[in-house]
Amino acid sequence: MKFILKHCHLEKEYTDCIIVGIFESLQLSRSANYLDSSSNGYITSLLKLGDIKGNIGETIMFYNIPNVTAQRVLLIGLGKKNTITQSNLNLIIKKTITFLKKTSIKNFICSLDEINIENNHHTYWLIRTIVLGIQSSLYQISKINQTTKKHINFDLITLNILKKNDLYLGEIALKHALAINLGITSTKNISNLPPNICTPLYLSNQAKKLADKYSDNIVVDVIDIKEMKKLKMNAYIAVGGSSKNQPFMSVIKYSGNNNINNITIALVGKGVTFDSGGISIKPSTNMHEMKYDMSGAAAVYGTLIMAAELQLPLKIIGILSGCENILSSNAFRPGDVLKTMSGKTVEILNTDAEGRLVLCDTLTYVERFSPNLVIDIATLTGACVVALGECVSGFFANDEELSKQLQHASKETDDKIWRLPLLKEYETNLYSSIADLSNIGNSKAGAITAACFLSNFTKQYKWAHLDIAGTAWESGKDKGSTGRPVELLCQFLLNQSKISY
Repeated sequence: MKFILKHCHLEKEYTDCIIVGIFESLQLSRSANYLDSSSNGYITSLLKLGDIKGNIGETIMFYNIPNVTAQRVLLIGLGKKNTITQSNLNLIIKKTITFLKKTSIKNFICSLDEINIENNHHTYWLIRTIVLGIQSSLYQISKINQTTKKHINFDLITLNILKKNDLYLGEIALKHALAINLGITSTKNISNLPPNICTPLYLSNQAKKLADKYSDNIVVDVIDIKEMKKLKMNAYIAVGGSSKNQPFMSVIKYSGNNNINNITIALVGKGVTFDSGGISIKPSTNMHEMKYDMSGAAAVYGTLIMAAELQLPLKIIGILSGCENILSSNAFRPGDVLKTMSGKTVEILNTDAEGRLVLCDTLTYVERFSPNLVIDIATLTGACVVALGECVSGFFANDEELSKQLQHASKETDDKIWRLPLLKEYETNLYSSIADLSNIGNSKAGAITAACFLSNFTKQYKWAHLDIAGTAWESGKDKGSTGRPVELLCQFLLNQSKISY
């Protein structure tokens, strides 16, 4: 499938279909109005039949329009004019692609360039959102060992740019969108794999392949359990050491040319490729979804792909903290006390609170790179899902500027996050009579106490924590990875690169 940008003469374009918009109260968009004028009011005459009102996502197809070369024109409802959000636009694109999938159309022109997105009144954001929306709507999970693959796809998608002066900006948007989509799709693909395939070793091998593909910018080191023992990463080892699939921590070092702000950014992803809960075993219902407990690592993996594709002028350390939390005779136990890499001791009260144990040693390990800022991404707590549901990721930060930067990227991408407090009052819940910390608090504010636990290991740098337990995947008939928060992280890095529009 190929995307191109073009300043089109719509009535003269040879294509299977032209997509134009209609607002509420039957107000045609500029492109639709242009085609209506070219056809001497043919579209307007059909609208009088009342088959469409212009509500968001409504569709109607017209055929053989007089004086228009295209075989079809699809009219899509845009809702109220000048009130379209990115969420609305994503829904419009999804409805459009859903409709087109049912046809024989192989190429089309999308002429929605006149839409103004709330908060992002810019051709760059419109093109980027449309391209990402189309790609997202076409994504399909690949079935294991499927002999024939049936992918609904298009050959050519042309994005009409009404103003020639906006073509350059559109090209940048398209370039960024394709790189971000590659990162999102890679994240989804690896997250959706079954846990007997996507083991910690598999995850590390995927990281090593990045060094082969992007050899000019990426170097990968893989830390195995022997090296972890030398590093005294006892908390990490306790979680992953009981599985036959031994832990591997992948360290992806990305170096772009002309590092624009001379800082080092670290992205740390929880990569528990399957989480049984250990001795504190999870209920069997939906336990199969615990293959998604490596979604944080997958998000870091996808984000590094975007950075390499665009050759961002940054220095980034991406760490995939891969392991498997399995019940066995070697499993760590409630009541155990572990000495972490930092020297702090932790009393284990619940072996299902394992992600913070993996991350605390990783967050200590990352100090050797002298990072200026660190963001960890983890499907960390069910409590975050209880607090924020499945639409919004929780986040915490020990630095106000970093917090503002993440919130800004969130608003730009419509990947919603909500800041929760890191207050000393919550630290008392982590009291242990036998160790420096316990690995869980009481039954209240679980997402916050988990973040407070991690904060004890992040004193050397600016740090933020994204809890994506509610947003990393969907259940039910649409089950699968969402690819979040890859676009948010990509936008954060673009902003750090001084590339914003």
